[in-house]
Amino acid sequence: MEAVELERGLYATPQGALLYKGYAIIADLHLGFEEEMSRKGVFLPPAQLRRALEVLESVSKAVKKVVVAGDLKHQFGRLGKMEKRDVEAFLSAAQKKGVELVLVRGNHDNFVKKLVEDAGFEVVDELDLSEGVKVIHGHKAAELGEVTIMGHEHPSVALRDPVGATAKFPCYLKVPSRRGVVVVLPAVGLYQSGTSVTPNREAYLSPILKELDLKKAVPYAADPELGVVELPALEDLAGLLVEEAPLGR
Repeated sequence: MEAVELERGLYATPQGALLYKGYAIIADLHLGFEEEMSRKGVFLPPAQLRRALEVLESVSKAVKKVVVAGDLKHQFGRLGKMEKRDVEAFLSAAQKKGVELVLVRGNHDNFVKKLVEDAGFEVVDELDLSEGVKVIHGHKAAELGEVTIMGHEHPSVALRDPVGATAKFPCYLKVPSRRGVVVVLPAVGLYQSGTSVTPNREAYLSPILKELDLKKAVPYAADPELGVVELPALEDLAGLLVEEAPLGR
């Protein structure tokens, strides 16, 4: 698993997991998304759980502590039958691999606390790791650490070349803050392709990002085949970025 150092001991992997001192931090699995879409008449192949298990398998070879930075499940107002089955399958796989798992609660993680705790894992609102490194979900205002790791935005970078062809990749986004840096994780969920990053802070949903200087933010495209590729700061990508309206989280 090739990884690129983003910031003092934080290593980004092509699979969307951030490695830090024996921890793997992932975000936005959105298990059960297919069930919610089927209720709306859109039928998708069941891929969310498979993708989550692939990432778990990959990181468990390197670490034994996994932090889910929010949105383990998808539906807001209920725990669906497929959601329950998929969450239990993911937690069972973590148990079998001897992984210590912590869920940092996201805005989609209603009705899931008991399932996680019954599996022997912990649910928290935020998590301090070490040396000023903090993990949150990012859907509400929070006190930042020297390094704050968050999800919620499902960032991706979409670029247009001079002849008009476009390419889009999930990405990490490293944003300067008054305390140090905020690192936004790509979504693990296969169907959470993300909203394209932009220097316009009003395009983001997180109140945290709305307060930061996005012009200086640096995207790192992440792709299992291409690896992790550092790109120029957003202000230097003007004219190449394909911007999209933000999607609900």
